[in-house]
Amino acid sequence: MSAVTDAPVRRLAGRVRDGALRRWPRGRVVTAVALTLIAAHLLFRGWMTAGSWFMWDDYIFIGQVTLGMDDFGWLFHSHFSLFMPVSFLLVKSVAWAGLDWPVVATQMIVLQALAALACWWMLRVVFGNRARILVPLAFYLVTPMTVASSVWWSVAINQLPHHVALFGAIAAHVTYARTGRVRWAIVATLFVVLGVGSYLKAALIVPVLLGISVVWFTRGPWRTRLRTLAASWPAWLMYAAVTIGYAVAWWSVQTGAAPRQRCELPSAMSTSVLDTVVTGVLGGPWSWRLWTGGIDPFVAASDCVPQVYRGSPDLVVGGAPQSLTDAPLLLVLVATLVLAAMVFYVWGRRHDALRAAWILVPYVLVSALLVYAGRAGTFGSQVSAREVRYFSDVAALLAFGLGTVIMPIRGALHRPGPRADPYLRLRLPRPVLVGLAGAVVVGSVGSSVAYTLPWHDRWDSTAFPERTFVNNLLDDLDRRDERSTSVVDVPLPPVIGNPVIAPFNRPSHKMASLAPRLKAVSAGTDLGIIDDDGRIQLARVTGGSRAEPGPVEGCGYLVNPEETIDVSPVLDLPFWMQVDYLSSMDGTVVVTAGDTSVRVPVEEGLHSMFLATEGTFSEVTIRSETGAAVCVDTIRVGDVEPVEDAR
Repeated sequence: MSAVTDAPVRRLAGRVRDGALRRWPRGRVVTAVALTLIAAHLLFRGWMTAGSWFMWDDYIFIGQVTLGMDDFGWLFHSHFSLFMPVSFLLVKSVAWAGLDWPVVATQMIVLQALAALACWWMLRVVFGNRARILVPLAFYLVTPMTVASSVWWSVAINQLPHHVALFGAIAAHVTYARTGRVRWAIVATLFVVLGVGSYLKAALIVPVLLGISVVWFTRGPWRTRLRTLAASWPAWLMYAAVTIGYAVAWWSVQTGAAPRQRCELPSAMSTSVLDTVVTGVLGGPWSWRLWTGGIDPFVAASDCVPQVYRGSPDLVVGGAPQSLTDAPLLLVLVATLVLAAMVFYVWGRRHDALRAAWILVPYVLVSALLVYAGRAGTFGSQVSAREVRYFSDVAALLAFGLGTVIMPIRGALHRPGPRADPYLRLRLPRPVLVGLAGAVVVGSVGSSVAYTLPWHDRWDSTAFPERTFVNNLLDDLDRRDERSTSVVDVPLPPVIGNPVIAPFNRPSHKMASLAPRLKAVSAGTDLGIIDDDGRIQLARVTGGSRAEPGPVEGCGYLVNPEETIDVSPVLDLPFWMQVDYLSSMDGTVVVTAGDTSVRVPVEEGLHSMFLATEGTFSEVTIRSETGAAVCVDTIRVGDVEPVEDAR
């Protein structure tokens, strides 16, 4: 457009804008736009959440509540080193619904709304209700660094309350630093309590608040700064009390430490910072690598082998579409150069605009160190450091940091602004800045969609084996006429129930919420077994009979009322016993073998009873309690396997 035609257009646009502002104040416009952005965010993230499903830890939490394990002490137990009583309260509020995903999804969407509103509130309080707060707000709403909390319930109940706590603590603390009113320090303390009750990394909130005070609300030599900080002793006393109390509580419930390997440190740091955080800031990683288990070829070929790869490859499983950042090296390099150029541009043209780096850089490095300390030794940095869920809070803090680049903190002693004599004379045209922002938004949306799609695939046993397994099981239960189906309580396939989560690798615990439709038992008659696909098949104990043919022709061994049967010696291993029998009537028998003595129901006619055994034994005693005459044919002891169910 030529300058001749451009000037009238600009004048017209200015008149329209001025007229709109006279009719509707600027602050109200900003509020309307912010709420519109949040609504759009919730619609997009709501789509992500609604189509997702339960994964791994989710079944553990629901099972614990279903089985009545959720007493007061349960709120404060350690879950894989996580101390999260607030998150467990969120579990209790919806676990009554069992595997009813819409109920859980609703809670997740509400948490996302609270986090978005908390971000907006923090920006309004810290910077004022001005148009520029829409930039960091939009960044937080669109970034794919928080995408895991929109599809995975266990992540949402940890991280979204933590985000609310981080935003709330920053807003309240800045207000306290600005006004000196202790009630705002109390509010900040309450937000810190919310944070440490939700997520391990919330312990970093207090160092962030300290950094804000040092960087923006003190000046002069360090001795003067310390005196200024000391004047705010009520806040620091309350913050310290919460942090120390949390540390003591966390330490008291730990049962072990994660393995660490020094050889993982360089890769964990570089991968976390460059491949995950740097690309995430610019809307990446744009490409994901789906990981549902198995040994990473890169790790297997290296000299630094994580602990989990030293055992059976079959146990390196996740069961769900854990997508890892997988940006090509060229894009990682480009993203790093672009971010470095942006930082250089801001430094060259604006003074005091990069003060947030004193907080952000250490925070990112500590986040990477926590990944190294907590996960890299077990799963390797090529897996752990590429999971965006470990850096979700970095995105939340970046919203604050981005705001400090383009706006002054109200009441702060240091305010960013244009340099009187810029170090960098180049000024980027507005279309370039708009184009860069648009590219970040498009990349963020694309990255988020790509991350989400595998979680939405109900029947893809490669992308989401756990969901396919459970859906097969639910469909199988729906097709059956029985009001209740009993199955042997044996470990599920490793990809569905990793042995590390025992006993929640058994249907009695992992599928506890399906009772009474599904009963997982250690003894019963004509039991089924859940196969590797989630279908219920008839159960059968492997091997031949361990007992010689019985002395009673046409019967075998007659139990009336008791009979002891010699069997081949059995070792003290977790075996199952199958007893094929013919009963004259319904009743019960007591079966004793080794350390096992269990009452088993029998049914009239030809059937098979099953029971889990313990201890060594070379004889089996069967006693009828109800007068039923029972003929025993064969006794098998071994593992249970499925046979095709003809029902």
